[in-house]
Amino acid sequence: MTSTAHIRCGDDLRDLLPRAGHDGAYLPIADPVCVGAVSDDDLMAYLGLRARVVALHAGVDGQEARLRLGRDYMALNTLAQFDRVLLWFEHDLWDQACLIRVLSLLEDRALAEGAPLAGRLFLMPADGKRPFALLPPEELATLQPVPLGLLQLAAGAEAWAAFASPNPTALDRLTRRASPLPHLAAAMRRHLQDLPWRADGLALTERLLLRAVADGAADLVAVQRALLAADPVFHVTDLIVRDVALRLATGPQRLISRSAPWTLTERGAAVLGGQAKHRPAPRFQAGVMVGPEPMWWWDPRAAGVHQAA
Repeated sequence: MTSTAHIRCGDDLRDLLPRAGHDGAYLPIADPVCVGAVSDDDLMAYLGLRARVVALHAGVDGQEARLRLGRDYMALNTLAQFDRVLLWFEHDLWDQACLIRVLSLLEDRALAEGAPLAGRLFLMPADGKRPFALLPPEELATLQPVPLGLLQLAAGAEAWAAFASPNPTALDRLTRRASPLPHLAAAMRRHLQDLPWRADGLALTERLLLRAVADGAADLVAVQRALLAADPVFHVTDLIVRDVALRLATGPQRLISRSAPWTLTERGAAVLGGQAKHRPAPRFQAGVMVGPEPMWWWDPRAAGVHQAA
């Protein structure tokens, strides 16, 4: 009998996969890699950093976050016991960021142990539009795994190093060439678009949120619905919407009201209308530090990153 492991960036498919005939061990990676700071340090240092990010993002205890992340990532050490390892990652930024984190770790293991997963590692095909969780079980049952080899592992590891770098130019170059990972370039380009834009200082998600509020979306549910409709590549969660709204509602130069029902402030309307420029609050966009005087911008005219003079 064939033994199978399913790797997924969360728990949303845990009950659905068996109903679709995809039996096996379910190994989630509960790391919102597209949120906050990441590093290309060794795994133990990475887990410490990400535990702090997750604790703040999800409002959980830091030790609890560290234990969950450690348990999830350590499960990757058990993959040699399975006949097949199926990776369930969709086209959107959340999934693709987690995918390259996983592939980078699997490449490290392949290089150290002589490709122990050769012929047993597969990527489940995403249609580029719908999350797996919205597919009916009978459609999930028909999906055919796509084999992954050293080429895809190397592409994931290269993308991870670029994603975690404090200099985004390597990631920008990566998005401009063909990749053996079908949805990677678009997702990484969307990630880079959440650097401050040269025109107005807003990240793309911030701009979309301001537009939603200007159009009458006054609370988290309505804003999230608007952002999901407007952006096919970044499927924002309620926690991401909350984090973005909080930073836009903080400080004397806030762009929206402090609490829901959200409305644009006078400055928010001016920034959205192009009459003023936003000065971003300090934060990390993966490996890149963003602040009031950013070192790196997204240039919409060049459709690429730009270093401040």
